[in-house]
Amino acid sequence: MEFLIRLANFAGRVLRSPGFWIAVLIGIVVFVLVTLYRRAKLRALDQVVYSRQFSKDGIFVGETLELIETVRNPSWFPLFRVRVEFFMPAGITVDGIECQKHTKVTSIFYIPPHATAQKVHTIRADKREHFHMYTAYIRYRSTEYTFESPIDFYAYPNQYDADAGFAPDLYHAGETVASRKYIEDPFFLSGIRAYRSGDPMRSINFKASARGFSGGMRQLMSNDYDSSRNYNSMILLDLTSYSEALMDVEEQIEIGLRYACYLFCEALKNGGNVGFATNCAVGNSRYIHVPCGSGTVHVKQILEQFAEISANAKRDYSVNVILQTIAPELPRGTDIYLITPHVDDKMAGLLHTLRRTGRGIEVIPFGGGERK
Repeated sequence: MEFLIRLANFAGRVLRSPGFWIAVLIGIVVFVLVTLYRRAKLRALDQVVYSRQFSKDGIFVGETLELIETVRNPSWFPLFRVRVEFFMPAGITVDGIECQKHTKVTSIFYIPPHATAQKVHTIRADKREHFHMYTAYIRYRSTEYTFESPIDFYAYPNQYDADAGFAPDLYHAGETVASRKYIEDPFFLSGIRAYRSGDPMRSINFKASARGFSGGMRQLMSNDYDSSRNYNSMILLDLTSYSEALMDVEEQIEIGLRYACYLFCEALKNGGNVGFATNCAVGNSRYIHVPCGSGTVHVKQILEQFAEISANAKRDYSVNVILQTIAPELPRGTDIYLITPHVDDKMAGLLHTLRRTGRGIEVIPFGGGERK
């Protein structure tokens, strides 16, 4: 009873104290301000515009590109600690952190009114694949905002190590083997470009119409000559699962694609037209066949096919059927490079028949086979 009396006396003194009511008033003001701040922030977050993009469409395995996130605040309310979250697939490294399965990445932004903030992530491809990202999220207390921002990039296969003994015969200039990879044809002008140090005097274009501008100043332009070795090469990759192959299916695909990618890049460096075919399907196609060609779009198409090939893809046709189908359609003088883990009797007979018709065919085995 005495304790209750003392407690009542203490409560009476506190209620009569002006400091108590000042503290209560401050608490009410803080509560109102926090409530208003939360409502204003929710309204501002409703207006946020989020976008992202990769700095490149594709890279080779082991190379890096940048993921650029952009958040725009069109309201008059400043936004602090805006947490943007998204998931990265396995097979890549983000800012030095290797992603396992689907790894959540969080970016924190501080955005003034009517301003835009950016954040750049460094992405490294650790395996060959076509990587996709679809959505991003902003979470504030119990509210979640979803942004549909689909982006993708291709991770092309590593090229085969040329020092390991795989050297395709791509150095032909007519009937002669050339030591120089790129031979210019002085009678075939393909265009003009900016002058580079080391360009010979004969290649400089002195016409008034061939003047470029850089930094507000005129600059010299040089003639760009086309290659005189405009040959055609068809790369045929056999991804059939042979029992004679000394490797599993996934390893066979990765090594075969490394061979094909190296051969493809070397042929491009030497100024030729390159095509690609394989008995592994991508998408709705029954097999892949890209005719011989050159140019940025053509190169990108073949590299993207390299990235999308999967070990689980269907293989409805043998490489023999594909070779019989595309060989009659190839331009005259096209060399065929067959990359395969095994050459059976039927394939050997087909290759012999094609060679008798004048086709240049080179068999490049992998997985313990012999070169033919």
